[in-house]
Amino acid sequence: MSENDRPQPPTGVTDPLLWRLAAEVVEAHQPDETGHCDSLLCDHQEWPCQAARNAERALVASGAAPLSEAEAEAEAEAEAERRDEEPHAMSTLPQRRSRAEAA
Repeated sequence: MSENDRPQPPTGVTDPLLWRLAAEVVEAHQPDETGHCDSLLCDHQEWPCQAARNAERALVASGAAPLSEAEAEAEAEAEAERRDEEPHAMSTLPQRRSRAEAA
């Protein structure tokens, strides 16, 4: 991709590099006709996938137009639901055994 082909950040963006990277991720993680992410990296996760959500947050962090109050509230609720559904990482770690026990 040449410099001329890259999307240009809108007026008001304070971090153009972050905005460009996030815009490229958003472009790569679009929904298909079934409502799942079309990116091979996401293995057909329901859209918006984690990458698309993170890219949207990065767009906001770059100084692009902030989310509306309703959008921010919906995002916070969705994040809370995801946290509740995800297993706790500490409970899934295998128990470490010493080399002496293995021998």
